[in-house]
Amino acid sequence: MHTANGNAISPMLRFLLAFACTVIIMAGLRAAAPILGPLLLGLLLAYAIVPFPKWIMRRFKLTKSAAIALTAVAALAFSLYIVFALDIASLRIGEKLPTYLRHLTSLYAQLETSASAHGIAAPDLSIKQMLTTERLSEITRMLLPEAGVIISNGILISLFAFIFVVTMVEDIGVTQGPFAEKLAYYASDAQRYVAVTAKTSGINAIANLIFLIVLGVDTPVVWSFLYFFLNFIPTLGYVIALLPPTFVTLLMYGWKRALVVACGLILTNLIVDNVVTPIFMKHAVDTSFLEITLSLLGWAFLLGLTGAILAIPLTLSLKKFVQKTLREEPLGLEPSG
Repeated sequence: MHTANGNAISPMLRFLLAFACTVIIMAGLRAAAPILGPLLLGLLLAYAIVPFPKWIMRRFKLTKSAAIALTAVAALAFSLYIVFALDIASLRIGEKLPTYLRHLTSLYAQLETSASAHGIAAPDLSIKQMLTTERLSEITRMLLPEAGVIISNGILISLFAFIFVVTMVEDIGVTQGPFAEKLAYYASDAQRYVAVTAKTSGINAIANLIFLIVLGVDTPVVWSFLYFFLNFIPTLGYVIALLPPTFVTLLMYGWKRALVVACGLILTNLIVDNVVTPIFMKHAVDTSFLEITLSLLGWAFLLGLTGAILAIPLTLSLKKFVQKTLREEPLGLEPSG
């Protein structure tokens, strides 16, 4: 690298400048996380949706406006179905809450008896006193504002996704604009990763749904829906999604069936990861475990939960940006003479 008078900047100074710029950018990302989160999630959702209108245009020879309108209708219908299914599931959970409470009290009594038999003094807790109507009302009042934030963020993410889809989709034979071209170039690997993850997560969620229905686990739609979204968080997502159905099964049927549920969900995840995913990933992208781990830690630190969800797509896009910058840098460093 050369200065204006032709003097070269030392490697140490270049390193310090790069380090300082990196720290400034990271601080800016953390400060802008509340704004960047919905924007990037909207872009992620757009990458998952955009193949659908493009397929409609190729298959039925429709215009861009008609394809996007059909996509919006399909997305709205799917969203309403999910909301309806979750609402029914939440009502069912509310109806069975007294049953869960009785089983939880019984389970704690068994644990207390077992601990006492081994000389361990268990804390004297009353589940019924901990989960009184007043306490449940307090919990509800605490959760309602968070539910409002989630709904508003969901609407904002959907709006961003719609804008990105409109930008990325063009009529057949029409050249994409500069912004759409940059989105397609820098996020091509990320888009393939999102598409593959969505397919494999969907297959795994359906397998989990069938498995949970066969075993009689309560609200299987909720747990399968939860798994689909948490699976976008590498490594940790499916572990978190494993806990609620296992715990519900423990309350309803005991530890034996809960163990069967946990082992079955782990088995379906292993089968999809080792059999189905490689088939889809053959022509997509390949990421190492170290890259996944570092991406998860880094982006989660910068953007929180959004960063954990977007860790791999953001890393793939950043790698492509760095590779292009390094290819172009020697041209920009040639002395002007």
